[in-house]
Amino acid sequence: MSKRIHSIDSLRTIAIFFVIIAHASPFKGVGTYGDHIFFILDTIGQFDVPFFFVASGYFFAKKVNQNNVLNYITNVVRKLGSLYLFGILCSLVVVASIELITNHQFINAVVQKLVENNSLLKMVYYGGSISWHLWFLTALIFCLIFVSIFVICGKERYVLPVAAIAHAFGILSQNYPMIFDVSYPTRDALFFGFFYVALGFHIRSSDWKPNKDRSRLYLGAFCVIMVIQLLEQYAIAYLIRGVPFDQIYFTEYTIATTLLVSALFIYALSNPDLGKGTILPDLGEYAVGVFILHLPLYRVIEALNDIVSTQFGINPRSTILWHLAIVPLLYVLSLAIYLLMAKLRIIELGGSHIPWLSYIRTRFQTADTDKGVTAD
Repeated sequence: MSKRIHSIDSLRTIAIFFVIIAHASPFKGVGTYGDHIFFILDTIGQFDVPFFFVASGYFFAKKVNQNNVLNYITNVVRKLGSLYLFGILCSLVVVASIELITNHQFINAVVQKLVENNSLLKMVYYGGSISWHLWFLTALIFCLIFVSIFVICGKERYVLPVAAIAHAFGILSQNYPMIFDVSYPTRDALFFGFFYVALGFHIRSSDWKPNKDRSRLYLGAFCVIMVIQLLEQYAIAYLIRGVPFDQIYFTEYTIATTLLVSALFIYALSNPDLGKGTILPDLGEYAVGVFILHLPLYRVIEALNDIVSTQFGINPRSTILWHLAIVPLLYVLSLAIYLLMAKLRIIELGGSHIPWLSYIRTRFQTADTDKGVTAD
């Protein structure tokens, strides 16, 4: 049995907190200083989603070869597909619930959500048509498929260079329009996630292991690159694009992000026992559940805030308590609901998140078999 890498699970927990920060926007709108605090937190946390991609590529490389890659990727796609469908259903339930409380038109709201600005490309590839944060799941599916093609062809050594070229185009087109300016989104599987999955895959398949004695050096490199990331974000927003200093401009990823994530993941591998003996590694195993549930829950909380503001003239969102508590509150609620769903067998931890569909399919198959036997 392979030794558990506690550091990766621990950093998954930390990364999820930064994902929630990005979506809940604490301190944003609390004056200029509040906006800048959020800008710094959001910029520092841009390692979050790429870290999940790298970890996925790393563990993918541990388990696949030319002989088993087709069966393995089929199972992975099935599992990630169940997570994606679970996320869609959760988002639709929230949309229906909010509309039922506020306008009593929940059926129309769900139908509109399903059809508005929707297409097969948005639903299957970009993944954000129902709830935009679910793009990560479809992107991960396609990224692993891309890597699998290289494995099947026996060309694993080319996967990182090809992915790096695609990612370089994505970075330049998003942040430096004077070089490349395209009309389609580049925060997707090909131009964004592919590189990070390929990076994790390459680190593992090359059988390179960082020196434990250099662990502090890797951590120091991460801290230095974090400063560089802040400077690059500042340059992109306020120097290149000319955004006023009292406004916030968001970039999805930058050149420094690639170095930041690489340094952090190498540090995690050099210090595999990081977080051991704490709750962090165990919480990291539930990171995907928290990821899926936190945004629908945030929409519920925002809807309740609007009701309180309308009925009582009090806006909780305008208080410091809201900005201090919203991120840990979302994390705790998401985790609690996720574990409750598992206890009620609505989902299977580590398995299918739509097990009831398998049950229905089995029942139909059994019924068809029984009919066949009866006919005989």
